[in-house]
Amino acid sequence: MIAFKRILVPVDFSEASKKAITYGLTLADQFNSKLILAHIVPESSALAYAFPTETFDMEKEQVEKAQSAIKDLVPPEYAARQHIQEIVRTGNIEAELLAIVQNEGADLVVMGTHGRRRLGRWFLGSVTEHMLRKVPVPVLTVSHVDTEKHQVGMVSLKRILYATDLSEYSNAGLKYAVEIARAAGASLSVMHAIHYPDRRLWAAGGIPGLESERAADVQEMRKRLADVLAQEAPQEMQVEMLVVEGRPSEKILEIAGERAMDIIVLNLQSKSTLERTLIGITAERVVRLAPIPVLSVPPAGKR
Repeated sequence: MIAFKRILVPVDFSEASKKAITYGLTLADQFNSKLILAHIVPESSALAYAFPTETFDMEKEQVEKAQSAIKDLVPPEYAARQHIQEIVRTGNIEAELLAIVQNEGADLVVMGTHGRRRLGRWFLGSVTEHMLRKVPVPVLTVSHVDTEKHQVGMVSLKRILYATDLSEYSNAGLKYAVEIARAAGASLSVMHAIHYPDRRLWAAGGIPGLESERAADVQEMRKRLADVLAQEAPQEMQVEMLVVEGRPSEKILEIAGERAMDIIVLNLQSKSTLERTLIGITAERVVRLAPIPVLSVPPAGKR
């Protein structure tokens, strides 16, 4: 059974990270997890050689301010019922966060993204991008629009969407989707998109036998989805199965919007044990463009 025993939320005191804390707090409450809030003060190595004393004093002051501010991020009414640990360090942000994941045994990382409206949403931020590629545990990216103000609290999770490509790693993400739905008492929808990349080249008058072939594809994918669900989903859980036709990233976002989903769960592809140099076209588009949180799950064998 999947369990989030330790949830790490990197914070930079922005509205985006406050929104991430809300989701981390909600999942920690549902799974009875330890919530770890971590702030990294960037090292000032470039100035240290010329002004070593001033640099040390400046970093020390930033650390002290962060240690004070991080304790006030979670309202007292929520902090009193949660096991919360605060960590403030100085150094390279990515390296320190990866070290915390390993040393603290984090099972989940929740990160706020700083994307803006329209084209700006394509910017995730280098730290989030690198964490997605390197962290060996699932990462929940929480979208944010800069003009919003966010009050840390709890959020309702009622509808979970799991998007699968039915690859050899597809069961990994489904396990997390099932457990989150179970813990939150949420409904679960599982979808697969059939994509014909050369559709624009089809003859105008149609291709003989194509419709029956497409219908057979849908039937085959529904059978494969049912087989996967039979292995991973509890018999008592009602799961909606969706097989649609279209570009996967577009259909995932479309269905999530139409059905007012609260979280999207999907799998990450991997080229190596040490680093996912390619996240995967579908996952990358969904993570960047989704207006709701996306849980990206690495292959089970890479954890």
